[in-house]
Amino acid sequence: MPATPDYYKTLGVPRTASTDEIKKAFRKLARKYHPDAGGDEAKFKEINEAYEVLSDDKKRKLYDQYGTANENQIPHGWGGGAVNMDDIFGGGGAGGFGSWADILESIRRGEGAFGTNWDFNGGGASGFGGRQPRPRKGQDMNVTLNVTFEEAFAGTEKRVTVRVPGRTDSETLTVKVPAGAVDGGRLRFKCKGAPGENGGAAGDLLVTTRIQDHPYFKRDGADVLIDVPVNVAEAALGASVVVPAPDGTKVRVKIPAGTQDQTVMSVRGKGAPRVKGTGNGDLKITVKVQVPKHMNEAQTKAMEAFLQASPDDVRSW
Repeated sequence: MPATPDYYKTLGVPRTASTDEIKKAFRKLARKYHPDAGGDEAKFKEINEAYEVLSDDKKRKLYDQYGTANENQIPHGWGGGAVNMDDIFGGGGAGGFGSWADILESIRRGEGAFGTNWDFNGGGASGFGGRQPRPRKGQDMNVTLNVTFEEAFAGTEKRVTVRVPGRTDSETLTVKVPAGAVDGGRLRFKCKGAPGENGGAAGDLLVTTRIQDHPYFKRDGADVLIDVPVNVAEAALGASVVVPAPDGTKVRVKIPAGTQDQTVMSVRGKGAPRVKGTGNGDLKITVKVQVPKHMNEAQTKAMEAFLQASPDDVRSW
């Protein structure tokens, strides 16, 4: 039976946490790891599983008492409450295995009821068998993969060379970066990490993408952001401007008359592909009204005429 995860650790809350504290922690983590936002799908599932148990009073009580919320995994006869398991296992009993709480914690860590090194086939240790090494999974390894903005947008393949601890050789892997990859996104290669111990499986290799800065595009999930400068006349009178899109095309955007500085407009579907989902995000344009620092004679006269024709006081105090 696989070890039950430490749900409190998964949500980052103490065992004394209230229902509201658990809900608040879940919402924060769910926003961070939701697949639609480019998060880790496996981590998101772990968070959901932990919240499903800890938000339910009955399941949480079973989990706290037995280390699992699955009633089918609780040994028959342990649910009545008539037997104090600390009386059986505590006080140095059973060869000094510790308290019932210690045994449950050992089970949660996947080490079995009596720790990682116990074998019940031989003699010794008060009849429970001698110390035998158990298989241990190897450590996960982390590698950073740098990609350009364009590569992350369209998707690409990269090769990474990994040197595994304890081995003299190295291994080269092909990493498929999906279209729409986000900065900080992770790709997992099973059993490509550090070797296990005592016949245990190797750890995993986690490849984290780092997207290089672009001269004028920025990413916000699947949305692509760009600042578009316009002059004072264009902002006041309105204009039609050509804006580059991240897919290499150009889009024409209408700037309405009277547009203010920092106004944000969107061009739907011209952002990056959604890694978890369908379609593309939006191209979000922030208007930057450029006030000239130096003007020629004609511009100065035009602005003076504008000032004379503007009787309204823009200051209301």
